[in-house]
Amino acid sequence: MACVLLLLGCARRGVEGPLTETPDEVAEPEPLPVIIEPLKVVSVVPIATAREIPRDCRNPTEERCNALDDDCDGVIDDGCGYGTGFIQVTASWDTGADIDLYVTGPLGDTLSFQRPSTPAGARVDHSGRGDCTAMPNPQIENIRWVGQRPTGGIYEVELHYWGECITSGGPTNVTVSVAIARKIAAQYIHSLLPGERVRILRFVVQ
Repeated sequence: MACVLLLLGCARRGVEGPLTETPDEVAEPEPLPVIIEPLKVVSVVPIATAREIPRDCRNPTEERCNALDDDCDGVIDDGCGYGTGFIQVTASWDTGADIDLYVTGPLGDTLSFQRPSTPAGARVDHSGRGDCTAMPNPQIENIRWVGQRPTGGIYEVELHYWGECITSGGPTNVTVSVAIARKIAAQYIHSLLPGERVRILRFVVQ
């Protein structure tokens, strides 16, 4: 009975959000337009239980699809099938659970699988489903701002442990990275429990 309920749960989630990659996904990062006043990071404040991931670019490595900028070029997971932008927020996790990424901007608009784009150019271009659905990079979610310069102010990044996807789950380590104007501003890891939703960090840009 539990398995049947979980199956129904995954099916219901599919109605609300994409079952596979969204149509806006791109193979390579898009070039950023030249702007007179580039975005600047004012501050980054993580949740107390989040652990910062040290960044050492003295020995860059080959890029992997893991929500980290392994090759130290300022783009998170370049070549993985989702893109960058003025702001890029990427999450990855280490179990078959379905984890959802939410980013709320200064105007109160929240980006997630439920609202994958805004008129201002923000969009979710990859929404992973863990083991709930077969798809490329199932343990990645990526949100980015393209088109026009994002509004300055406070951005809040939340994680939601939506479900265990029948076959695997339990406590799940989630990595979140933030890139601003193709510079890494934050890299953190946090352990989530089933059903938990937390604001992992807040950052301010101007």
